[in-house]
Amino acid sequence: MTNKFLFFLLTVLHFGVLSNAQNITKIGYSQIGKASYYPDDRDGKITAGGYKYDKNALAGAHKYFPFGSIVKVRNIDNGKTVLLKIIDRPYTNQRILDVTLKAAQKLDIIGLTDAHVEVTLMDTPETLRKKKEASQKQLNQKDTTVDINVNLFTKTGTYYLNGNQYTQQGFGVMFKSFSTINEAIQQSELLKSAYNFEDILIQTGWKNGEKEFRVLVGEFSSKEEAQLLYQMIHHISITADIKKLFN
Repeated sequence: MTNKFLFFLLTVLHFGVLSNAQNITKIGYSQIGKASYYPDDRDGKITAGGYKYDKNALAGAHKYFPFGSIVKVRNIDNGKTVLLKIIDRPYTNQRILDVTLKAAQKLDIIGLTDAHVEVTLMDTPETLRKKKEASQKQLNQKDTTVDINVNLFTKTGTYYLNGNQYTQQGFGVMFKSFSTINEAIQQSELLKSAYNFEDILIQTGWKNGEKEFRVLVGEFSSKEEAQLLYQMIHHISITADIKKLFN
């Protein structure tokens, strides 16, 4: 083997590995493979990523994704999905993912040695940092003006921002509640600009004898669907809760 050919081969291998590594950390990159869940004796121990393992957290171990990344896991056999934070590396090369007991329950893979899953990279620590900085910058703006008839939100119920009442049953993710409708509407407009949410609702209700106006996102038919959005919001350190929608 000549030196020139050896140099060419090493160059191809180098850029091939580099290209593959770049693809793996690209948002939207997906893998299909086998997954399982941690044994109970791992609870409380420190993972390869430096996190304390908690079987009740939504987290997992992936072979390549950066620690702190957020992935969406779909059980190919039943369609169930969950969002996880990557905190560790799998114990075997035979699987692409290990998940916590809580995540395994949501994916309905308890009792399975190897589940068939699709794993999609949703965010890395870098993209999460940029999103958080951009959203906080938007949310800190105080000059947002809105032109909405506040009298449309006086009765108990759930409403679209145009004042039309929400007439279905379902679940939404609540960002925050306010004592005045003006504050709730202003927050809704800020959320639209910061996160590009379109399905924002305002829920008028009562708490401790006082009227409150709750800003919610999403029109989900089940609590499990709302949980996915809740998880994503939670991962970028924004306080939220899941509320039942009513009319």
